[in-house]
Amino acid sequence: MNRLSYYGMTDPGRCRENNEDAYLLDQNGRCVIAAVADGIGGYEGGEVASYLACKCMSNYLRDTPDGDFGADFGADVLKQAVIYANNAVVSQQQNPRLCNMGCVLTAVLFDMERNLAYMCHVGDTRFYSYKDGSLVKLSKDHSMVGIQEDAGLLSEMEAMSHPQRNIITRFIGNSRLDWDTEYIVSRSFPIEPDAQYLICSDGLYDMIPSAEIARILAREGSPQQKVESLIEAANLAGGKDNVTAIVLEAR
Repeated sequence: MNRLSYYGMTDPGRCRENNEDAYLLDQNGRCVIAAVADGIGGYEGGEVASYLACKCMSNYLRDTPDGDFGADFGADVLKQAVIYANNAVVSQQQNPRLCNMGCVLTAVLFDMERNLAYMCHVGDTRFYSYKDGSLVKLSKDHSMVGIQEDAGLLSEMEAMSHPQRNIITRFIGNSRLDWDTEYIVSRSFPIEPDAQYLICSDGLYDMIPSAEIARILAREGSPQQKVESLIEAANLAGGKDNVTAIVLEAR
């Protein structure tokens, strides 16, 4: 059984007064849930959607008995939590002020007893692993630019400065989840000893390249120190967007 230490933080950045990012970092028995949401749909709507998604996921998982996070059910429990959050956001869209709101979301459930991590992903928040000097992106962006970058049609630097990088193709707050079983991407990964895991919003990876992210994760220090360094680096690079990061270390 691995031991997991973790820390999360969100920051509005240097150019925005409000923060449309939110994050969830909680523990239910042997499982740790970590999620980052990034709001869309305007000044107020984005804030509401990201906060609501994280709060609803937390409530759903807290109400789920620890014994229900079995080997065959961990992925399904997390997916149902995401669907629950989506339905809550869709319901709030009945408010005319919030009719266009939504958020992107990456959520990961770490089962420390079985050494498995279950990911549910919608949008362009990201999930990375880092070990032995190698930073690996475990999620794929649901955005026009991200799809091209993952296909090798754009370099990382081209994607970071692309004028259409914020056009997303999937988001929470979409009734399509009612019938499209593939809309939420679900995957599982083994939790590796001495590996680090990073969940972040685009305010991080649009500001600093993956090589710098890897350099920060390679440093000695706690998850808190690394999260603070990542956010500081994003702000020093311009801080053009809200930035959120969660770092988890398996030992």
